[in-house]
Amino acid sequence: MYEPKRKCRLDKFMPKQISLRITIGGILRFKGKLYTAKYKTQFILILILALSSLCTPLSAQERRPGKLFPPEKIDILEKPRKWQDIDKIMYMMRIRKGDVVADIGAGSGYFTIPLARKVGTEGRVYAEDIQKEMTDYISQKVKKLQLKNIRIILGKVENPLIPNNSLNYAFIANTYHQLERPLLLLYNIKKDLRSHGKLVIIDWDPTKDPFFGPPREVKVPVDTVIKEAEKAGFRLMEKHDFMPYHYFLIFKYF
Repeated sequence: MYEPKRKCRLDKFMPKQISLRITIGGILRFKGKLYTAKYKTQFILILILALSSLCTPLSAQERRPGKLFPPEKIDILEKPRKWQDIDKIMYMMRIRKGDVVADIGAGSGYFTIPLARKVGTEGRVYAEDIQKEMTDYISQKVKKLQLKNIRIILGKVENPLIPNNSLNYAFIANTYHQLERPLLLLYNIKKDLRSHGKLVIIDWDPTKDPFFGPPREVKVPVDTVIKEAEKAGFRLMEKHDFMPYHYFLIFKYF
């Protein structure tokens, strides 16, 4: 999901694809044909425009997402994280008793359980993931802990399948860089939020490079996330940087 900065060099593409040179006297040779200086400038401008698409970073909907976390390594997701203080995260989100929260891309349910305890029996948490192994794991966890306010959902790549107009918060943690179609997902999340509902995105910051986590090239720059969320109809309300490896963004839907 990281949008790489590409250096554009015409000579990178020309040896195999295009034979072009300007001869003495201002005559341009292209694919064996000669063009006088009269048309040289126009020709070069057209050529540059044609090649510009080869030098443009992938768009939000085309970029390569990071790999989904392998279910066989799910125990890693359950390890305590000093670098992600869930209590402080919930405090900054201002979650209250009775709130309805969707944990999108819930994984092992690391955030699902404390969120469910925070909203209490009057509230509800939807634990959504697109990998059945993950939702099965959370189901077993919820059953063992006898928590009644969690609903498990096997979602789709572009749609978490949350009931429309039901959420106070949509919570996406450590998942945004894996999204295949982020804008479409955000549009669907917007339909699931109540008026003035909030979207929370926590993800790996490519400017901070720990010795663990996803590869730097798939991490999504914070400015890209903000632009995509705004395009989907959200407005950035808060930006926090107390986590050493992640950015923490809170958007509101109007």
